[in-house]
Amino acid sequence: MKKMLIISGFDPSSGAGLIQDVGVATAMGISVYSSVSAFTKQTLEKTYSVKFRGLDEILDEIEIFHDVKVIKIGIVLPELLEKLRKMYKDSIIVWNPVLESSSGYKFLDENDVKKYINYADYVIVNSLEAKKIGISDNMIITGGHDNKDYIEIKYKDRVVTHERINGEFRGTGCVFSTLFSSLLVLDYEPFEAIKRTSEIMVKVLKKSNKRFQVELLSRDWQKWEVLDELNRIILDIMEIGHLTIPEVGQNVSYALPWAENEEQVAKFPGRIRLVFGKPHFLGDATFKGKSHTARMTLEMMKKFPFVRCTTNIRYEERYVEKAKKVGYKVYEHVRKLEPDEVKLKEGQSLRWGIANIIESLEYPPDMIYDKGFWGKEAMIRVFGRNPKEVVEKVKNIIF
Repeated sequence: MKKMLIISGFDPSSGAGLIQDVGVATAMGISVYSSVSAFTKQTLEKTYSVKFRGLDEILDEIEIFHDVKVIKIGIVLPELLEKLRKMYKDSIIVWNPVLESSSGYKFLDENDVKKYINYADYVIVNSLEAKKIGISDNMIITGGHDNKDYIEIKYKDRVVTHERINGEFRGTGCVFSTLFSSLLVLDYEPFEAIKRTSEIMVKVLKKSNKRFQVELLSRDWQKWEVLDELNRIILDIMEIGHLTIPEVGQNVSYALPWAENEEQVAKFPGRIRLVFGKPHFLGDATFKGKSHTARMTLEMMKKFPFVRCTTNIRYEERYVEKAKKVGYKVYEHVRKLEPDEVKLKEGQSLRWGIANIIESLEYPPDMIYDKGFWGKEAMIRVFGRNPKEVVEKVKNIIF
């Protein structure tokens, strides 16, 4: 995997800046390079001074790094953006040009920022900064400074909203931009990265005090989250299972963002089967074991990394027609078209079918069905970002 290069200021209080950025990125499973752009004197409550490093010194330090996919920039002398664009022509540049600290210390002049804003692919600012700099197409505008009961994040003509978490928190801007940058490294498209960043921010801030406590954000924490979200849909399956569980049984798989194998995809042990007309689970969700839906999820994530959840349900023609009627993206996998070498190898048929279907798609499918073949039960597979979304799609087509 390519790496992220972080260029940001050193905050000795560790509430923001380079230390926070590196912590967030590594907690997201991203390997990083880093360079200090400025030295500050500050506490969690107040900033006293800032001393920027020379541009040539920074450039000399980072020129040896070649496998850089995303460059995340915090407080820097704006002229650095032009030089970085020339040095890293193929890298994605995300700039969080902090104009002033939360205590009111001015880092940058908005007119200087405006001159170099187009050298970045994405510029992340709060609503007050956007007004001072002037809105541009590459801006992601966070609304934490707006007087609303909720947070509003705007990118072009699209908006994400989430609940406002009470409290005074340091470093939320740099954390947001680093989370967003990390998801770009994982091949999320911009709007999906914004949505996922928003979700993570809310969950961690609810447990944080004064600053975004990056220690709460780790791979172990995300494993817990994946298992918890999967277990939450057990009651839904108990309710609808008599309408969805096929003869061979059902499973639901939910992958970690960085999943590369089945052990990094959560699923229910064995399969969910009907026993006396009611769904029967062998146990709670686990990362152990293997599953067809896990393999399908991994295949889908190769092109659409935000589509991390898959379930299989029984084939009913009326389900397929209802899915089309409600506007879902529905595709058929024709098993008789599978190459012989695929048919003969266990576990390859469905992965081949998915890869074949999504190869030319711009947007991910909601549903892929097949009408069965010799020894293969007809089946519908439903895809989504998470278990809750998948269950809602299933409910929309069976009722």
